[in-house]
Amino acid sequence: MTTRPRAAPPTPAVHVDLDVVRGNARVVCDRFDGSVLGVTKAVSGDQRVAGAMLDGGVDGIGDSRVRNLERVGEHVETARTLIVSPMRHEYDRVVAAADRSLHSELDTLEGVAEAARARDITHEAVLMVDTGDRREGVLPAELIPTLQRAVGLSGVDVTGIGTNVGCFGGVVPTPEAMAEFVALVREAETELGRSFPVVSGGSTVTLSLVEDGTLPDGVNELRVGEAILLGTDVTGNREIPYLRGDAFSLRAEVIECKRKPSMPAGPQGRNVDGDAPEFEDRGVRERAILALGKQDVVVDDLTPLTEGVEVLGASSDHTVCDVTDAPEPLSVGDTVEFRMGYRALVQAYTSEYVGRTVTE
Repeated sequence: MTTRPRAAPPTPAVHVDLDVVRGNARVVCDRFDGSVLGVTKAVSGDQRVAGAMLDGGVDGIGDSRVRNLERVGEHVETARTLIVSPMRHEYDRVVAAADRSLHSELDTLEGVAEAARARDITHEAVLMVDTGDRREGVLPAELIPTLQRAVGLSGVDVTGIGTNVGCFGGVVPTPEAMAEFVALVREAETELGRSFPVVSGGSTVTLSLVEDGTLPDGVNELRVGEAILLGTDVTGNREIPYLRGDAFSLRAEVIECKRKPSMPAGPQGRNVDGDAPEFEDRGVRERAILALGKQDVVVDDLTPLTEGVEVLGASSDHTVCDVTDAPEPLSVGDTVEFRMGYRALVQAYTSEYVGRTVTE
């Protein structure tokens, strides 16, 4: 929506409605008969968002950055999981900040085990299997040989086996593929003569199988961020109908508003991104320039919340909008509000130039 200037933190700023996050987490946890790990990587480990997820019933917090897990741990008492394999210089920080981490390389697991022994603790580990997305994980044929070496390491306890799809190759989980994954876990348990209590079967994209009742019973953990935060499933190309999508919005201030021709004048080269943009001649239009750019957010992933506002493009520090058809005229100092997709949320939270406001 478009608003007049008011007493508020400087823009641009992300606004967070924690009650929506809390409610989405509750709905996801109620639907899945297992453990849900609330993933905070899209919000840089924001402890307030983590707290709302926990209030909604998630069983722990996962993040891809050690620094984020450290931040969460300073404010929230909960189990924490590093959901990527750590780098070598992070091994000691990992065992200090996380109760558990995901792994696909024995060398890395050995390094983490050594760091845990130095602290006289046991660190939990989940070994990841690549079931087709071609991101992290050992191939299925390598699972048992890798586990045979991993379970013998002192300092770590391999408590589970996990998989991930969607994030790299865009692979969508199927009941058949997930059944094969569970069968692989059971084969490993039989071969090694031990159980792996955690069978971590993916992320937001796996919720579609939960919804239609086709997720195999053996999957007892999901790692969910996007659905709880935004109510969307990018890999499945859908808005999840039973979740809300208004937990986050982005507000940006108008710093120029003028009527201008819709076509550039003069010889054209390439823009700051190296692209050769094309324009439609729509005559003279009302244009608002916002103090927001590509170093702040993925502009292509923004949806204006005011009907009649259209994002035309952006440079590093300016976003140009056509506001001719907005229901009310805009002036310098007004703010324009957007809904963010996942990529926009990640970058806005990462940018030091974007503030945050919170509603409990």
